Amino acid sequence: MSRREKKKPSKAERQERRLRRETQELDKIVQNTAGTFRSSFETGRDCASECRDRLDDLRVSLDFRRLTLELWSGRPGADDLVSAMADLAAENERHLVAIEQLLRRFEDLEKAPWWDVLSAEQVPEDLIRRRLFDAPPT
Repeated sequence: MSRREKKKPSKAERQERRLRRETQELDKIVQNTAGTFRSSFETGRDCASECRDRLDDLRVSLDFRRLTLELWSGRPGADDLVSAMADLAAENERHLVAIEQLLRRFEDLEKAPWWDVLSAEQVPEDLIRRRLFDAPPT
């Protein structure tokens, strides 16, 4: 008995399959994004999630900044570096406080009785695709 060897897809066929998969994945992302944007509740939850992520990033950044400030403070010739790092740490701390306040607002909104859902005509998927995924980087 002879074994038939499977014909391997050509490079063009593999690229076409990959492009088709990527297009399907983008379609799902666009649909999910539009669904989130259509719901006031989901939009608020999305914003709260963004705040939580940003808080985590800021806390880590502040840990690094405080340590580098400790290491470089008082070193000869490092005054400008220390001053700039201190300003960065102060800005991160200010941002942290503002994001914490916004997170509390979004969490309060999640408990509020008001919510609304916009129609597909009000939040069309092609708008989401054009504005968020087809736009050239700025």
